Amino acid sequence: MVDVDGYLPLVSPMVAALAARPLAEHLPPRTASWLLTVLAAGLALCSMGTLLALAGEGPAFAALLGLGLAGAGYTAAGQVRALRATAREVRELPGGGTIAVVADDRADAYAVPGRVVVSTGMLAALDPAGRRVLFAHEFAHLTGRHHVFRAVVRVAAAANPLLWPLEGALWYTTERWADERAAAAVGDRVMTARVIGAMALAYGPRAAGRMGIGAARPGPVPRRVAALLRPPPRRGLGLVAAALALLLCTAYTSDDLLGDLVAHARGASAGTPVER
Repeated sequence: MVDVDGYLPLVSPMVAALAARPLAEHLPPRTASWLLTVLAAGLALCSMGTLLALAGEGPAFAALLGLGLAGAGYTAAGQVRALRATAREVRELPGGGTIAVVADDRADAYAVPGRVVVSTGMLAALDPAGRRVLFAHEFAHLTGRHHVFRAVVRVAAAANPLLWPLEGALWYTTERWADERAAAAVGDRVMTARVIGAMALAYGPRAAGRMGIGAARPGPVPRRVAALLRPPPRRGLGLVAAALALLLCTAYTSDDLLGDLVAHARGASAGTPVER
């Protein structure tokens, strides 16, 4: 039998899910993005390892393990396909530089691996200062490789659906990360907030471009604008330490369970009973 604390890796994702929004709101967006990604990947691995160790306790654990592995594999394959499709589409876009301007009256702008794509409609909707904010924002997505963060968390959430709130929180923090980079680049947080709002109005009710996994969504714009109208978030070392402590405790418990599983398997192969 497994001790009660052995189920910690199955409970920790629920704790992380509840903490996702507070972490996203109270930490600097770059820090929050890294932390949410590490938490999602680490807790997904720990929960899969725990289900592997518990598979002998009953068919329900084995079934959950199979579903988690299948979901993660399917989602990871989809991300790879999206990356390849994006690479093909990027090569076909006009121009040879990092910026591709697409003739389209609809307002659109997004970053894909390797390029920033903007429509003529979006350029027409912004003044020169607004365009500076736009390109600073999209280049922040590009240089920060935010598509990688999003892909990792998406696969982790597919492996363990309890981690799904972390995916939404990460979309927000990567948008906030790009907003803060844009504000720093133009040196005006109020103007950046105004432009972010203007871009959202230009987008209208439809979503932003969806090319591959790098496509940027407008995100919860009122929260983003409100955050830009406040001073930048502080470092929040206490929150970071608490989140990492949860991950470390979970990893330790999962590793202990897997160690028991290996010892049990070795004892069984040698014909020696192993106490658990």
